[in-house]
Amino acid sequence: MNITVEKLPNCMASLSVQVPAEKHTAARNAILANYTKNAAIPGFRKGKVPRSVIEKRFKEEIEKEVTDQVVNESLREAIKQENLNVLNVADFQAGDSTDGNVNFTVRLVLAPEFELPDYKGLNITVPKLDVTDEQIDQVLQRQREQMATLKPAPEGKTAAKGDFVSIDYTATLDGQPLTGILPEAEHFIASNTGFLLKLADDNFVPGFCAQLEGIATGESREVKVTMPEEGINDLISGKDVVFSVVAGPIQEAELPELNDEFADRLAEGKTLAELRTLIRENSEVQAKQKDLENKRIAAMEALRDKIEFDLPENVVNNAAQRRVNELVKMNLERGLTQDMLVENEASILEAAGNQAKVDVKDEFLLMEIVKKENLQVTQQDMIGRIGSIAYQARTTPQKVIKSLQKNNGLENVQHSVILAKALDVLVQHANVEYKAAEAQADAQA
Repeated sequence: MNITVEKLPNCMASLSVQVPAEKHTAARNAILANYTKNAAIPGFRKGKVPRSVIEKRFKEEIEKEVTDQVVNESLREAIKQENLNVLNVADFQAGDSTDGNVNFTVRLVLAPEFELPDYKGLNITVPKLDVTDEQIDQVLQRQREQMATLKPAPEGKTAAKGDFVSIDYTATLDGQPLTGILPEAEHFIASNTGFLLKLADDNFVPGFCAQLEGIATGESREVKVTMPEEGINDLISGKDVVFSVVAGPIQEAELPELNDEFADRLAEGKTLAELRTLIRENSEVQAKQKDLENKRIAAMEALRDKIEFDLPENVVNNAAQRRVNELVKMNLERGLTQDMLVENEASILEAAGNQAKVDVKDEFLLMEIVKKENLQVTQQDMIGRIGSIAYQARTTPQKVIKSLQKNNGLENVQHSVILAKALDVLVQHANVEYKAAEAQADAQA
């Protein structure tokens, strides 16, 4: 069997194979013998049908079966002989047969070839997530605020930070109402009536509440803010928006006292001291989870930056398409129209393509670590992950398994588990440096 391999860019290869005539003849004879033995044709006893009749009656079926068998067997032999790491076959092209030899050419998608860099001893820097008494106080304060009782402010009082103001507002961008720019599902940003707003730095849009401090009931103000770059519709992100605001009634918050009675309302049977302990324990669990996540991200970035290699173009394209589908679905659920998506098509495709390259590269690197470390997914690993999924979805592991079995989801879970194990190898052997402490994420009792 003659084999020619031509390596192409983007992890592609062209594989040309010439199968000797005798191999084709042997396959044809074996398949024809099987037809002769099993064919049922009126007027003939089974197994006694003349070969010439079989060849005429089943000519197309026999030729197709012979070709499929010869090509598939020869392709497997050629890939093994040339030691090719094939991801999939992109294209098949039959060639002209000469002297009974069978010729064909296939385009193969290969796994990238690279030397895994040293993945142990990576230098990474992550924030130090200590749980402090101040953070516990902040959690308790937020809980007090959520359980606050609102009472009308004294007559003539203007709004101060921490007060609640009922406001009517409409927003414009370059003089055009946001209701004509944003999808209907996001019109709450563009216009609202009787919106009860607590004047706090982080409420609504950054910089909005500060401009309402000192406003009186019935007073009108124009509030100009720059919309955030992230977490908001791309049509207005980073742009200057003007809100026309009319203040309604002002209310003050009366917070419950911070005592054992408050603690019992929040966590039945707990004293204030026990509640603080519970909040600290939950905060430490969250901090530990966040710390691991930060280390995984930092370690993966450090490894990724140590090496460059070609990626299979069609694998990246498939990953990008999946990402595009996710983004489109998410934006449609947010209320964007098809026209709006078309307008932003270029940016959506670019973002999806860039992320796909990162994701595909990371997966190839991690799978090499899986091989190097001989990592395995155990039954206990799967039970733990499925249990975690069930807990987050507030359902039972049995229901999760049943749902996953419908669309090969168990394989995806298994794959995510093995990648997480490879990430943990990076983290376990990394040299970790902690940044200055920063505020811990919100914790709950």
